[in-house]
Amino acid sequence: MKASTAGSGRKRSQEATKDAQAAALKLAYDLGPERVTMEAIASHSGVAKTTLYRRWNSAAAVVMDAFLSELTPRIAYRAGRDVRQTLVFALEDLSHALDEPRRKLLRHMVAAAQSSSVLEQAFWDRWIAPRRKAGIEALEQFGVATETGELMLDLLYGAFYYRMLIPYAPITDIWIQKIVDQVS
Repeated sequence: MKASTAGSGRKRSQEATKDAQAAALKLAYDLGPERVTMEAIASHSGVAKTTLYRRWNSAAAVVMDAFLSELTPRIAYRAGRDVRQTLVFALEDLSHALDEPRRKLLRHMVAAAQSSSVLEQAFWDRWIAPRRKAGIEALEQFGVATETGELMLDLLYGAFYYRMLIPYAPITDIWIQKIVDQVS
């Protein structure tokens, strides 16, 4: 295995990271994220628990990192010609990236975060806060004030997540355009 130098002087292996993330994600899809343990990740990945704990503080953090490693490249904010198009792009990209297995896993992670402070913190640190910051920065490029941008994001993502968490109706591109029109 090739390794790179970590801050502690120990060797780190990208392969071990990828193996651990792959195992964590598979376990989360199969069992639900709340049932994934560091022991199970170690067993399924062949990565030592000590190595896992040097990189992550919990199984929830491994699952979240694995989920985001898979999803983040697909949902980076793209600038449109204006605020409306930028918001449409953001929601459409998220909707398209969240195929049914990913939506189901995300629903499970949100549900599990309600009773797990570790998963709740991992969810905030690795999903919500970075996405929110990127969204505000994308809107500020069009002169949208931070406070206004936060409100716009709350309204849009609140509607998106409501429809995703309680799937009474599909999230379609037409629906996305309509809710963006109401907010922008």
